[in-house]
Amino acid sequence: MQSVDVAIVGGGMVGLAVACGLQGSGLRVAVLEQAAPQ
Repeated sequence: MQSVDVAIVGGGMVGLAVACGLQGSGLRVAVLEQAAPQ
């Protein structure tokens, strides 16, 4: 299991935008989504 700095629950537009911003600042980010994209 990998270690992350931030876990974001929800892979919608806002969750992914926040994830991109945090990852760009050097943090390790995980995005958790209930279901796979269709």
